[in-house]
Amino acid sequence: MRLRTKLQLLLTIFIFAVVLLLNGAIYLIYQHQVNTSEMNRIKQEAETIMEALTKEEASEIAKEDLLRAFLPANGMIRVISQEEAQPIHSAYRQKSFEAWPFAFTTTEQQTLNHDEDGTPYVQISIPIIWDDGSVVTLQVSEALYHTADTLQTLQLVLLITTGLMLLPTLFFGYLLAGFVIKPIQSLTDKIKDNPKNGKWEKLSLNRKKNDEIAEMQHAYNAMIDRIEENIQKQERFVSDASHELRTPLSVITSYAELLQRRAKERPELMDEATEAILSESERMKHLTDQMLTLAKSQNQGSLLFQDINISQLVREAIRALSTAYQREVHYQNMEEVDLHYSGDKAMIHQAIYILIDNACKYSEEQVSVQTANQDNILTISVMDQGVGLSEADKEHIFERFYRVDKARSRKAGGTGLGLAICYQIVHVHGGTITIDSELGKGSTFSIQLPI
Repeated sequence: MRLRTKLQLLLTIFIFAVVLLLNGAIYLIYQHQVNTSEMNRIKQEAETIMEALTKEEASEIAKEDLLRAFLPANGMIRVISQEEAQPIHSAYRQKSFEAWPFAFTTTEQQTLNHDEDGTPYVQISIPIIWDDGSVVTLQVSEALYHTADTLQTLQLVLLITTGLMLLPTLFFGYLLAGFVIKPIQSLTDKIKDNPKNGKWEKLSLNRKKNDEIAEMQHAYNAMIDRIEENIQKQERFVSDASHELRTPLSVITSYAELLQRRAKERPELMDEATEAILSESERMKHLTDQMLTLAKSQNQGSLLFQDINISQLVREAIRALSTAYQREVHYQNMEEVDLHYSGDKAMIHQAIYILIDNACKYSEEQVSVQTANQDNILTISVMDQGVGLSEADKEHIFERFYRVDKARSRKAGGTGLGLAICYQIVHVHGGTITIDSELGKGSTFSIQLPI
C-alpha cells in the first residue's frame, strides 16, 4: 500500500472515529437529559395524585374513580398493600401494562426500566397513609413512547451525519496526503535521477516554509554538498596518489631498463641502479603505508581505547626524534603531574610524532613541546621557529598531499600526508587541531582533546 493511501485511510479512520465518539456522547447526554426530565415530570404527577388521595374529600369519592381521573395517557397507577403484597387498587390504559413489576416500599423510589418490547417506562413509588391508617405504596408508571421515538430519530440522524462525514473526510485526506507526499515524491524522483549527466542536482527550496518537509529538503541538499565535496576529495586524492606513485615507478622503470640494456657492458651501473631502485621502492612503500594509515584513521570503530600517559608519550617521541635529528627538543609540562587521556595509544603517539617530526624537518631553530590541561581540555602544542606559513597555506595545510614547498618537502622525504593523518586521528578522537603561524616567525600546532 502506498504512503498516500495509508495517510488517506488513517486520516479518514481518525476523523470518523472522532465524529462517532462525539455523536455517541451527544446521544448519551441527550438521552440522560430527556430521561431525567421525564422522571421529574412523572414524579410531580405522582405527588399530585398522593395529595389528592390524602385529602378528606377523597374519602367520599370512589378510589378507583379518583385514580382513573389522574391516570397518565400511557401509564398505570397502583396502590400496593403491605399485608396483601398485592395491588388493592389499579388503573391502566393497556392490558399489557399489568406485566410491569410492582413491590411494596416504605421509601420513595424512581426507576427507569424496559419492557419485553424494549419500550422504556418510568416507575415512581411513594409511601402514603391509607384510610385505615396503614402505610401503602402509591406506584405511578408511564411508558415513554414519545421519548423512545425522539431518541430513535436522533440516533438515525447522528448515524447519517457520521456516514456523510466520510465523503468530505476522504476528499480532504486525499488533498492532505497529496500535500505531504508531493515534496517526498519530488525528493524520490531527484534521488532516482541523481547524478544526472554526471552532475548532482539539488532540490529547489521554498524559503517561506519552515516545517519538517523543508528541513528534510535542506538536509538532502546538505547531503548533496557533502557527496560532491567527498567526490572532489576522492578525485583529488586519486590524482595526487597516482602522481606521487608515478615518479618512483618511473625511476624504477628507467633504471631497470638501463640495467637491461647496459648492465653487461657497464657493471659499475649495477650499484647505482640498485641503490636508486631500493630508495624509490622504500619511498613508495612509505607512501603506501601512510595512505593505508590515513584510511584507517578515518574509522572510529577501529580505535582501541585505553588509559594513556600523555606526558610519557611526548617524552618518548621527543627522545626518538632528538636522536634521529641529532638536536635538542625542549619539553614543558604546565601541570605538576603527568597528564592522562583515554584513547588509542598508537594513534595518539603517531599524531604527536608527526607534529614533532614536521617541526624538526622544516625548522633549523629550537623546537618546543608544551602540554597543559585547561577546563578538562588536554592541549599538546608543538612550536618551531621556521619560515612559517601564509594564510593561503594555513587553509590547505591539513589536506592530503598538500605541500608548502614541494621541492623542499621531497628533499626532506615528506609525502604530504603526515598532517592529514594527524588531523584525522585528532578528529576521530573528538578533538580539534589548530595552527598559529606567521611568515618568518615560525608555527605552533596545537591539539585539543576533551578529557
